Amino acid sequence: MERFAVPDDYEDRVAAARAALAALPAGPLRDSAERVLAHAPSRDRVGSAMEAADRASALAAQLMSAGFDGTDGGRVVWLRLDYTGRLGSLALSPTVDRMSNRAVAKAVETAWDAAEAARAEHVMRAERVGADLLARCAPDPRSAELREWIARSAERFSSAIGDDDLCEAEVALGGRLTAFRFLVPNTTIDVDYEQLGSEVSAAIGLAQRRAAERLSAVFAAG
Repeated sequence: MERFAVPDDYEDRVAAARAALAALPAGPLRDSAERVLAHAPSRDRVGSAMEAADRASALAAQLMSAGFDGTDGGRVVWLRLDYTGRLGSLALSPTVDRMSNRAVAKAVETAWDAAEAARAEHVMRAERVGADLLARCAPDPRSAELREWIARSAERFSSAIGDDDLCEAEVALGGRLTAFRFLVPNTTIDVDYEQLGSEVSAAIGLAQRRAAERLSAVFAAG
C-alpha cells in the first residue's frame, strides 16, 4: 500500500489529502472523501477552534480542581465541597461541647449553604469568562431537561441506618444538604469533637452516595 507523509503545515496537509484522493479508485469512499475536502475549513478557522479547545480545557481543569469552603457565623463548622457539590472535608470546633445539638446542627447547615454559594458563584464566573465558548456549543436539550428535573425533584435521601445513629443527614437528588440533625440527646457534649466531626462527615457522605446511586439508576434507565 502506498504511504503518504503528513506535513506539519495545515495547507500542505490539505494539499496532500487532495493528492491522496486522486489515487483512490472511484466509488463511495472517494465520493465521501471529496465531500469532506470540499468543506475543509480555512487555517484561521482551524486555529480559532484549537485556541477555543485549549481555553475550554483550561477552564474545565480550573473548575474541576476547585474547592469551595464554608463556615457558620460562629466558626463552629468548617467544610469544603468539590466542584460537583460533594463533601470533601469537615471539621468541628472544640467549642461544640458548649453548644446544643440543635445549634451545632444549624451551624452545619449554615456552613453548607455558604460553601454552595461559593460554588455557584465560581460556576457563574466561569460561564461569564467562557461565554464565547459556550456560544460555540450546540444546544443539548436533553442535558438541560435533566438539570431542570434534578433541581425540581422532591426526592430526599437520608443517611439513617438504625437506632445507633448519632446523627442524620438528608440531601436532595443533586446531593445538596437539605437537613441535618443529631438523634441522641447531648451528643455534642458527650462525644469528642473530632469523633463527632467524623460522624457528621460519614452521615453526609452516606446520604450523598444514596442520592448518587439513584441518579445513576435514572441515567441508566433513560
